[in-house]
Amino acid sequence: MNRKLQFVALSAIVAVSVTVGMFLASGFNLTPATSANPAVAAGASPAALPSFAEIAERANPAVVSITSTSMVREREMPRNYRDPFEFFFGPGPDRRRQQEEPPPGEQQEEDSPERREDSGGSGFIISDDGYVLTNYHVVENANRVEVRLADDARELKAEIIGTDEATDLALIKIDAGKKLPTIPLGDSERIRVGEWVVAIGNPLAWEHTVTVGVVSARGRRLVGLNRDSSLDDFIQTDAAINFGNSGGPLLNIAGEAIGINTAISSQGQGIGFAIPINMAKQIMDQLKERGRVSRGYLGIQIQDINRLPPEERESFGLQEAKGAFVESVEKNLPASVAGIEPGDAIVAVDGRPIASSSELIAEITRRAPDDKVRLTVLRGGKALEVTALLIDRQGAGDGGGEPESDRPSGTPATEKLLGFRVEAITPGTAREYNLKPDSQGVVVTAVDPLSMAYDKGLREGSVIAEVNRNPVTDLDDFRRETGTLKPGDLVNFYVRSGSVSRFLVLRMDASPEQP
Repeated sequence: MNRKLQFVALSAIVAVSVTVGMFLASGFNLTPATSANPAVAAGASPAALPSFAEIAERANPAVVSITSTSMVREREMPRNYRDPFEFFFGPGPDRRRQQEEPPPGEQQEEDSPERREDSGGSGFIISDDGYVLTNYHVVENANRVEVRLADDARELKAEIIGTDEATDLALIKIDAGKKLPTIPLGDSERIRVGEWVVAIGNPLAWEHTVTVGVVSARGRRLVGLNRDSSLDDFIQTDAAINFGNSGGPLLNIAGEAIGINTAISSQGQGIGFAIPINMAKQIMDQLKERGRVSRGYLGIQIQDINRLPPEERESFGLQEAKGAFVESVEKNLPASVAGIEPGDAIVAVDGRPIASSSELIAEITRRAPDDKVRLTVLRGGKALEVTALLIDRQGAGDGGGEPESDRPSGTPATEKLLGFRVEAITPGTAREYNLKPDSQGVVVTAVDPLSMAYDKGLREGSVIAEVNRNPVTDLDDFRRETGTLKPGDLVNFYVRSGSVSRFLVLRMDASPEQP
């Protein structure tokens, strides 16, 4: 009898233990159910976050394959030509093949043979009457553009409605004789780093390939492309993008296009780039109506104030780290006519605060030529307002024979403190350093590799045009402006190197080596 009671008691304990264990496991989610839907695995409701399969099923009918055909003359490109897109796209089949240059002394003739070149890319339909968004480089110089739909074997001839090389965008149109499926356009400003994204396109001619990844970064610039990099604001993603994906959509989890797949790094994996869809939204009306884009232009070189070294911000009296710092101003263009000077900080446009140089560029380029803009500027710690009349960005733009004179000997003590040596601009030094005939100031002839000046990028051949905001026209001016400086002082130089002008602020070294 005792044994029976012991057996019953033991069975009851086991049953209670199993029940409690199951309750705890379910309560703490120790054994979650598996799901193909990443939203479920993440704890979100399936209704709020559809699966990738659903996104692809809805979007695929509106993704198209584009074939561009062009006639290219033999020897059109020299042997040393390097395609600026090659760094990002690699020498893939959808880029033009490199050509041999003519032998020495042989001129390219007008009747040199032509050959046909076909290149491929992607696009997506944005309106049911046949407007398709793609990349400029997909249809660049094309004599014929054809589009193939997902559910139609026909090659539909496309009309190029408008292109914008600066942002690598193009709008084309097809007539399919029916209403077409479309992809809705999202808001690229709302995406966050780490969000899921889906890329669809035709990589390596494999049509309607779907890849998945996340937003890796925002606001990327692709220096090296043959385009206006100041307008760059790329979305970086690790969703696989390959040759032929160009022009296809980058979709958010709602199935909206938030980017246009554009470039990859051929030197790494999982590094792709897409143009934000908001950039396309801003120019599509102009592409439809005029075939090209007109943007406002000030004529300045700028950088973010928060990227200035502390001593430069101190030198210019900039307490806040928000705004765009003016490095240089082009003569006779809107900024200079309005009175903006190098060293100014632009902090607002028409009363709207500007946090960075990219915000200023966006504000100005979305305005039309001939628009007036009111700029709030900080100069010497004081705020002032100027009005500039914008011009069209696309239209803006752009000794001899005397014996070399004797160079002065010796290096003043001040130049030793600065860590570099300067000389007067003469016909000889201008020729030696390839300076423009109208260059004014002094030329840097040596820089101590261990000095702050070297660390900040000052190099031999640079021209110093100002010291502490005072113009310098010759060697006497330079030495007069620097002669009273002592160790520990901040000194502000305005430096021109080739086509780039900028401010360079140094703190006088106490014991530098002579260059």
